[in-house]
Amino acid sequence: MNILIMVSVIVLILAIGLLTYTMRNRLKKWQQILTALSLLFLTFFEFFHLGSVPGFFGDEAYAMYDSWSIAHYGIDRSLMHNAVYSLTSGGQSVLYEHLAAPLMKIFGMNLAAFRFPMALLTIISIIVLVYAVYRNKLNSNIIVGIAFTMSTAQWFLMHCHWAMDCSIIAPMFILTIDFILLGLTGKKYHLYIGFILMTLLAYCYIGVWIALPFMYIFTLFFLKKKEKISKKDIIALVIISLIILVPILSYTAVQFLGLPAFKFLWFTVAPLPATRAANSLISFKGNVLNTIISNITAGLSALITGVVNTGFSSYTSIPKYQLFYLINFIFLIYAIIKTWKNYNQNSNAVNYLIGISITMVPIIILVQSGFWHWPTVYILTSLWSGIGLGLFFKNCSQRAFKIFILGLLLIETGLFTGYYFGNYTHDEIKSNQLGGYSIDVKQSKHFINELKKLKVDTYYGMPFYDESYMGCLIPTNPHNLNNLNGKWQSSLPNTIQPGSAAYIVPANQVNNYPNLQSLPSKNMEVNYVKYVVFYNQNSN
Repeated sequence: MNILIMVSVIVLILAIGLLTYTMRNRLKKWQQILTALSLLFLTFFEFFHLGSVPGFFGDEAYAMYDSWSIAHYGIDRSLMHNAVYSLTSGGQSVLYEHLAAPLMKIFGMNLAAFRFPMALLTIISIIVLVYAVYRNKLNSNIIVGIAFTMSTAQWFLMHCHWAMDCSIIAPMFILTIDFILLGLTGKKYHLYIGFILMTLLAYCYIGVWIALPFMYIFTLFFLKKKEKISKKDIIALVIISLIILVPILSYTAVQFLGLPAFKFLWFTVAPLPATRAANSLISFKGNVLNTIISNITAGLSALITGVVNTGFSSYTSIPKYQLFYLINFIFLIYAIIKTWKNYNQNSNAVNYLIGISITMVPIIILVQSGFWHWPTVYILTSLWSGIGLGLFFKNCSQRAFKIFILGLLLIETGLFTGYYFGNYTHDEIKSNQLGGYSIDVKQSKHFINELKKLKVDTYYGMPFYDESYMGCLIPTNPHNLNNLNGKWQSSLPNTIQPGSAAYIVPANQVNNYPNLQSLPSKNMEVNYVKYVVFYNQNSN
């Protein structure tokens, strides 16, 4: 796996070098250097400690097991062949687990291998974005501003270092914009690729469904108005999109219209017992208008401060670097004001970005704010911040002031990077925000191997969620997952159970289990928590 990462980094470095060389006729030397360094930083950030930073997240574990299971057995944990929408964990999108399946086949249950496609697509999406804005002849300052901001956006760097089922929406959305922008320069096949990618967004994250029709229709009308596509192209694009959407439309009919589960070609279409819609949408109880206003306010607060006001905040932001977010928010506002004043002089690319940004309004109104639920919104705000930074470079006559602002952003980026690859994972796991929903893979595997040495039939009190983690930590045929969960249980009884067993008790809770204290014990530690493991090897 390390060889694959190394080869990928070398290829990407060459691509970045070729890109900056290609832009040499329009970018000044300092702009070339800053653009290249920004993209190189993004490349090394996304690949660095890929299998250990951040901690292994529960939803990530669900998707990783399904990807491994598909690669080796052709079915997911629910024993479904090519599920259109996974039954796992209240419903997960399936595109990413299929993208990662070849690597799961080659490298086995390897977290770095599972995260690799996410990292690679993220880097490629930003490199292509920079090339697309260059092809659209945007000002050289804006090109370097976008390269710098998109390569250093802290929430984006964190978001794309995981490989959740929904994380793939970020690079896929950026690539969609990339190819539409490339298509504006005259290559029609780029537009077709862009529409295919846009359609595939329906398989990335359910939260984007609300905005996707508006985005699709706007793009068609915009390109037709700019005479980039004909009526025949529109018909062809709609037909292609409908064909791609057949599986997800079938799932929608089964889930929401009450049709029975069925198999369509090589797809399995089954309803979810419960969906995650309630976790993504705002509440429609009580005063909905107040809820919408509060939601938008929270979304703006996260944009300005980088802090999400929920118990999940450290999974989406680090509340130590508000200055970075504040500066970028100021550049966002600056870009909006400047482009609004010069609307008639804007390029097609900028006007397209304005339109796409407006199509995100349904998400802002109806979807719960936060970096997980608003990734497309925050991608666009980061993009506009980059435009604002570029306009600042262009319009500010005070060189010292430009160096000062850029220096602040660089210092914040350096401090953030040092903490992220230093203490962040430790703090993330130790905070235990979701009851053990983030673990250290290496520690956890060692912990299990030590427990196996006790040679008992059942383990009680496993400090991981059985369904999500155990199949990854002990790779198991999906047909035998129930047996695995039966042997390794998260529940912890107060009394000694029949048969040989081990009881994994947090060290600070030992006094709550007096009936177990007559058994032999062993002190252990995992994920920065100490445990006392009582065990009974007798068969009676």
